Amino acid sequence: MDYSDCYINIPDVERHFPVYRIITRERLKEIFEKQVNTLVKPHLWEDPFEDLLVKVNGQLPTGELVEFGQRYDFYGQCWTLRGNTDAMWRIYSGDKKSVRIKVRIRTLIQTFAPWAIGPVFIGKVRYSTQQNLLRWARTVLRDEDDPTINLLVRTLLVKRAAFSHEQEVRLLYLDPRENLETIFQYHIDPHKFIEEIVLDPRVPAAEVQQSMDEIRAVTGFRGPIKQSDLYAPPKTMVLHLGAAYEKFVKIAPSTTYEGKSGRKVLGINSHKQLILPPAELETSRK
Repeated sequence: MDYSDCYINIPDVERHFPVYRIITRERLKEIFEKQVNTLVKPHLWEDPFEDLLVKVNGQLPTGELVEFGQRYDFYGQCWTLRGNTDAMWRIYSGDKKSVRIKVRIRTLIQTFAPWAIGPVFIGKVRYSTQQNLLRWARTVLRDEDDPTINLLVRTLLVKRAAFSHEQEVRLLYLDPRENLETIFQYHIDPHKFIEEIVLDPRVPAAEVQQSMDEIRAVTGFRGPIKQSDLYAPPKTMVLHLGAAYEKFVKIAPSTTYEGKSGRKVLGINSHKQLILPPAELETSRK
């Protein structure tokens, strides 16, 4: 099916991109047990500038004040294009026990749109200064000759520049029924919906395998489960030196060892000396 009308600010070449969401392990368990994805009312979002549609009224040319009838009919869910940042982990995984799930943008639409009663949209959030957002809010509805539901959706896809690090993508749904619930859930197959599960990078190494085993046991997830490599130490690099370094004196340093890998080099006095690594020391002694 053609879902091109569902995408806002997302060109065709980006619709296969992955998006990410950091959630608690309890929420992850719920996804697999109930086989549902959950959207919430936008007025529950924390930033007061995120939901302009709910927080403003309209004034007709006659002076009459009106409300937007669809203001409480929307549901939304926030994802991010940023897969692995320190800020996102610290904001959404305060206890260091949350996990990050990975889903494709097109998967969000293809699992929801076919059976939804109302229109479904997914769009990238546009970031701007508070002044520009207020200026845009005052004119976006007034200057439109043919207002459509897409215009109202765009009011849910703006945010202040202070949050631009999130690179947010939002799944939005307009339920035409008189639904007073603050959440909306629809059926998914979690094993096809989620591509991978990633642990917080701050989980201690001694607990990583146990955590992965526990998640696998609770969810039965058949895809990859791993830990974020955000804080993983870099691999040892070999730098290719120029011929000038051949003139340096190679010395065997006096060393002391602390712990498993801590090594202190002692007795180095000249800056024109090369320190032999342990392997070379052993070879030179032979």
